[in-house]
Amino acid sequence: MTAPTPSSPQPGRPSGPEPGRQPRHDPWAARPPVPEGDDTPERGGPTGDVVGVPDLWQGIVTAVAVTVGGLLLGLLWWWLAPDVAYISDGRDAFLRNNESEDSFGVQGTFAALAAGLGVLSGLAAFLLRRAGGVGVVLGLASGGVLGSWLGAWFGGLLGPDGDLTARAVEAGRGGVFEGPLELSGWVLWLLWPLAALATHLLLVAAFGPREPAPRVLPQGWGPPQDGPPQGPPPPAPEHPRPQAPGEPPRP
Repeated sequence: MTAPTPSSPQPGRPSGPEPGRQPRHDPWAARPPVPEGDDTPERGGPTGDVVGVPDLWQGIVTAVAVTVGGLLLGLLWWWLAPDVAYISDGRDAFLRNNESEDSFGVQGTFAALAAGLGVLSGLAAFLLRRAGGVGVVLGLASGGVLGSWLGAWFGGLLGPDGDLTARAVEAGRGGVFEGPLELSGWVLWLLWPLAALATHLLLVAAFGPREPAPRVLPQGWGPPQDGPPQGPPPPAPEHPRPQAPGEPPRP
């Protein structure tokens, strides 16, 4: 007994898919060509660039503007920070009161001012550019660090001289004088950029523009299926029943 062979296509009937019927999806089919004017990330067009020239300029302008704000930080720190009193033994200087909180107040004042200016710079960056961008983020981060360094340097420049030994010799034994404005560590420089980035991120997430919905792409490599096939399904081909041995031939 042999297996039936498929019937050949009827004369005048095309072997391809019928009109009005969608072709069957083939996942191994060749990928359709992308038009030349389609700027997609796969073609490396404008949307595929991570950082462009406009973002670079925005980062530079933001960093310079935030860094200049460090002068305001140094001025406010010199004005608002408490005075730390030192006493001299004729050669060296010592804290007049070891349990005084003035030395901690100097660090706390700088931290509060840096965090406040960070919030203001993040708010200003959002108001000037609501869409955000990589350049704005990099400018806030780098400008915040540079602004903190500039503020610490400028505040120390406005305050008393930092050479405690020379001032102790000048004050004489038992003399009392004010100490310089100094930070205990560079970790405080990170408060400004962290506050600026956190403020800018929250504002963009809450009030920033929303991106359009992504375009639906076809599954696999073949063309997308637009919908179910239209029209009635074609009749199934009738295959002749195999003839049993000894059976008389059928007409």
